Amino acid sequence: MLCSCGKVAVYYQRYANKYLCEECFKKSVEKRVKKTIKDVIRNNVKIAIAISGGKDSLVMAKLLKNLFKNIPNCKLTCFFVNEGIRGFRDKAIKYVKEFCKREELDLKIISFKEEIGYNLDEILEHKDKLNIGKPCSFCGVLRRYILNKYALGYDYLAIGHNLDDMAQTILMNYVEGNIKNIVHFGKDIEDKKFVKRIRPLKYIPEEEVKLYADIEGIVYQSEPCPYSSLSYRHRMKEVIKTLENIDPKVKFSIVKGYERLLNYICYKEEIKRCKICGFPSNNEICKV
Repeated sequence: MLCSCGKVAVYYQRYANKYLCEECFKKSVEKRVKKTIKDVIRNNVKIAIAISGGKDSLVMAKLLKNLFKNIPNCKLTCFFVNEGIRGFRDKAIKYVKEFCKREELDLKIISFKEEIGYNLDEILEHKDKLNIGKPCSFCGVLRRYILNKYALGYDYLAIGHNLDDMAQTILMNYVEGNIKNIVHFGKDIEDKKFVKRIRPLKYIPEEEVKLYADIEGIVYQSEPCPYSSLSYRHRMKEVIKTLENIDPKVKFSIVKGYERLLNYICYKEEIKRCKICGFPSNNEICKV
């Protein structure tokens, strides 16, 4: 099949019913990312980029670098959190270091071990005793805390959530009836110790992120986290896949419908400060 420009197509954009060549596909992705963060693109902006070694975060970092290359006095720094997952994170560190060197991006590596005294594998040895549920639930809490802590002083913290990630999280919160999480996921906390999040890839489907990475020759860690199959998110992914067979636009509908809904939700909660670390918390002592 041919792209509308006349070149041979490399991708069929099912939700838009379009065949795209390599160049038009890249432009499609870049245009959506630029539109998503248009209010962020300005002089003197400082962005902390959460980078994991997977396709999403590396593609996001590449796109941000391209978008800001001609913007005066901007600062981009990559932050990698090493959870200490045996046989998994060593590969990721290698990919991240090579990527940042090639793209000339500053890199800061922080580990669970340095920050909390234990890596993820060690925490799991005491999971039942600590009563902390599935690995993803507490790993996510610790990662977010560490990234926010090290991003203080930056204007934004860039997170590599793609369209699939967004739709899964939103649907999980709906299914659980978790009003607090529904609101918190879409709105930033107004606090000097909380760095505002941006999600440049939130309208880019996962398969398009992967294709963009392959076209750009980005080498990334393709193996999933060994603990990811234990998560509720993994099951929600299968639900959305079923819905997508009925309506190819369903992920966009979930995300955009959610964003419209937020305008009608008036939910306010007093933000406390953790007695131990001093960071924003819903309770007197935060989950971390």
